[in-house]
Amino acid sequence: MPNHTGRLVLAPRDALQAPGPDALIAGLKVARFLGSALEPCLDPALSPPGIPARAFSAGEDFLCLITFAGCAVQVDLDAGTGRPFCHVRIVGPSPRPLALLGGNTRPPRCPTCRAPQRDWRQRLGAADLTLVCPACATHRPAWAWDWKESGGFARLSLWIEEVFPGEAAPTDALLGLLSDLSHMPWRHFYLQDM
Repeated sequence: MPNHTGRLVLAPRDALQAPGPDALIAGLKVARFLGSALEPCLDPALSPPGIPARAFSAGEDFLCLITFAGCAVQVDLDAGTGRPFCHVRIVGPSPRPLALLGGNTRPPRCPTCRAPQRDWRQRLGAADLTLVCPACATHRPAWAWDWKESGGFARLSLWIEEVFPGEAAPTDALLGLLSDLSHMPWRHFYLQDM
């Protein structure tokens, strides 16, 4: 099987919040962002263990709400080819924020002084998911740190599968739709090799 390209992740800005997935799915279907449910949920190994996940084909207006840019980008939306294809996975809600970090994740920056936390991978092994700044000693949950567009935390998230980091971005219309449906602001980031 070919390597997994990566994913574009959309999540509420506040990692502690989780909108109801059913209302979110219904609204995204009305907006024609989501197509039909893919059953069973494609490759459950890609989702965090024990966390509910549902997969959907891209809806008719998917390409109007996600912008693909780059040199010779090819977006395969066809589930019937047997090859990896672009689709949407809704992961969660989970009881607490999940660390959504990958091989492409860069050191986060302190929310107080902006110093990078270079040994974050070793420090996140702790059960409380807290980081202490090496420069100013700020002690905050990992989701309060600035991960830019290379990682984040969420209780509920949308994964646009088979997207190389930076290859696609949500439009303002999609971020506005998600905000309207959930009554909270959203952000995006990219993951590879979780």
